[in-house]
Amino acid sequence: MVWACFTGERLDPLIVCDNGDIGADEYEDLIYDGLFSLIDDLLEPSDDPETICIANENTFLFMQDNVPCHKADPVLEFLHKNHVSIMKWPPQSPNLNPLENL
Repeated sequence: MVWACFTGERLDPLIVCDNGDIGADEYEDLIYDGLFSLIDDLLEPSDDPETICIANENTFLFMQDNVPCHKADPVLEFLHKNHVSIMKWPPQSPNLNPLENL
């Protein structure tokens, strides 16, 4: 299993989960380390005075599928508590997974 976080302009490292399946606790750690650091970096003001930043923490939509660890109550509570908007993922829809195409 792999986990990655990316935007249209940035690709963060691909994280390989050697054990295959992960639980909600491990997934929460991945989100904390991967997603939140990416958002912090994207929201950091530019050094270029000509750059206009319009992104804020409400600009992002987190995309995850219906894997059980993604839908676990502690994970959903963690995301809600940290104001992470989640895309509604239709069941059995692998065509939406951009990581597979990447």
